[in-house]
Formats: sequence, C-alpha cells, structure tokens
Amino acid sequence: MEVLSVVMPTYNAREWVAATIDNLAAQTYPHLELIVVDDGSRDGTVAAVREKLSSDFPHKWRIIELGANRGPSAARNVGLRAAAGSWVQFLDSDDFMAPTKLERQMRHCLSAPSNLSAVYSAWRRCYHDNGDIALVGDLAAPREPAREPLMCLVGADRPLLGSGIARRSTLEAIGGFDESLRFWECEEIFVRLAEAGRLNVVASTEPFYLWRMHDDQIYIGGDSARYQSGPVALGWLELVLKQTSGRLLGELQLSDAERVKLLDDCTVWARILYSRDRTAFRKFVAMARRLEPKIAPTHPPLATFLSPLVGYEAAEGVARVGRIPRALKNKTLNMFKPGQQRSAFDWK
Repeated sequence: MEVLSVVMPTYNAREWVAATIDNLAAQTYPHLELIVVDDGSRDGTVAAVREKLSSDFPHKWRIIELGANRGPSAARNVGLRAAAGSWVQFLDSDDFMAPTKLERQMRHCLSAPSNLSAVYSAWRRCYHDNGDIALVGDLAAPREPAREPLMCLVGADRPLLGSGIARRSTLEAIGGFDESLRFWECEEIFVRLAEAGRLNVVASTEPFYLWRMHDDQIYIGGDSARYQSGPVALGWLELVLKQTSGRLLGELQLSDAERVKLLDDCTVWARILYSRDRTAFRKFVAMARRLEPKIAPTHPPLATFLSPLVGYEAAEGVARVGRIPRALKNKTLNMFKPGQQRSAFDWK
C-alpha cells in the first residue's frame, strides 16, 4: 500500500501536541510517516515532541527545526518538500481526526482517476477538556465540488484543509502554500487544487476532522483576539476578487444557491466590520461592489429593502438596532441555562 505523509507544523505547542500525536497513532491506516516542522518554538515543543515520538509512536517520523518563526505556510511547505508519500495530510498540532479517517480517504484515493487532486470530508469544531473532546457548533457537512473553484472560500461548510488529503505531486505542481498569507492560506490552496484537478467528497455523517478551539483564546475578533476581524474580512474578499478576475457575480458559473451563499458571506463579514471598524467596513463594501455593483445585506429583509434607498451603511445601522432587543432577550434567557455553548469567535 502507498505511504501517506502527515505534515504537522508546530509553534509553541508543548501543552497540547502530545494529545494530537496520540490521536494520530490511533489511525487505522498502517502506512504513515510523520514530519513535524517546528516553526521557531520557544516553549520546549521540540523536546516534548521528540520524547513523545521516541517512546511508542508506531510509524516513521522526523523533526525539522526552522529556528526562526516563518509562519504556518512556510512550515507546511518545508514538510511537503520532505514528504515521501504519494498523498499528504496536513495536521495542525492541536487538532484531532477520526481513527478511520485516513484509511477511508486513502481507500477512495487509491481507486480514483489520476486527475484527482484532493478529497475532503465532514469536520467540526471542538474543545479538549481534561482528556475529553467536547464538540461545539454544527457539523460542516461535505458538498459536491462547485463549478467555480472560488466556492472553496465560501460558506461554513467549505473544505477544511485538515479534513482532506491531497496528492503530493499536485501540491508540488501548484507550488505549495502561498507564504505571503497568514490567514486563508488553507482555503486558498484548496482553490488552486480545484483548478489543477478534481476534488471529491468522501461522505460521512460524522466529522472526520476536529478543529480544536481554546478556552483562553479568542480566534477572530477585537484587539485581544489571535486574528483581528478587519484584516481577516478584507483578506477574504481580496482572495474572492482575485479569483473572479474582474468578472461580476452574474458572469460566474454559479448556481443560484451558490450566489446566495457568497452574498451571505459578504453580509456576515460586512456586519462584523460595521460593529468593530467603520473604516474597514466602508472599504469592504466598496470592494464588494466590484463583484456586485448593487451589493446589499442579504438579511434581515428590512435591511435588504432599505439598502437601495438609504445606502448600505444606513441599512446596516437599522439592522443593528433591530437586533438589540433580540440580543438582550437571548442574554437574559442564557442566564438561566445550566451550560453555555462556548465560542472562540468574538463576532458580536
């Protein structure tokens, strides 16, 4: 059987990387190699990884130390160049996989045509508490590949890098990850994989990949978050516009449902920026008009109706006022719930 290479970038991951290695060791696919690329950790990550792998890890492994922090895309590219497998799984150092993920996906890949560049499956967010995994949020169910590769950037159910495996030769042919990106690099490479070949879904009603959140860290939000909303939202729209190559929304080969999904994402990101950074909000809306000159919020209906009459920003203000009573009601009701659903996204 063919070797599958698992590339794991690490950066100051000493506290959680052992659990991820244990999870990888439980995979039922027997022909693996693990390449850990440390991106300049300063917390003893490399020592912790070496100790863990030297004890009882059942597969071939190696550790590559970059010395200085170069970012996750650079670390993944180093791992890709060192990989010997025909297929590659990119595994973040704090995430988890279903035990049969690699076996089931490799079974599909080994019988697939040569133009298959990657497969992907369902995924979900989680927390890891005292050895237990707590699932949060909805299952991101897989969908059949869209006609337009840009849909790899769109929707809460878009392909997640770790939820799939990719053909190494295709990854090499498209030049690996864009090292200029510090966010959206995983979605961006899926766009290019879709352009280079075919993406297939390996269906499952349960998540194959678990994207781990951390209690002590807001992932996207304000000044205290790991990533701030402004650059994330504007970076997303820049990638969308790059992919459209100057075409308007109506000129893209999208279904009606896909157009709605893309406009819904525009509404979500614009609404986040409206509440946090009006300058970034105005820049976002101006950029979005290059895709859809009559861009308007897709929800609530009142904002959609008002936007052509009073402008996008004023319509968004009305939508925000309308959400305040509902937010207060939900906050009050949540006070009486026995448990809260946690979120690593500060998007209010």
